Amino acid sequence: MSLFVLREIERALSRPSRRELIETIRGQPEVELDLSPAQILREERNARGR
Repeated sequence: MSLFVLREIERALSRPSRRELIETIRGQPEVELDLSPAQILREERNARGR
């Protein structure tokens, strides 16, 4: 069990912090969409027959 716990700790520590994640996202270029995200989801759901 201790090996499992150590692996889980290592996995958790290898993830970026919340601050790092936010900085990464903010560093991405803005994207202009032709449709709203809601419309994109609606069309995707309709295409799948839902």
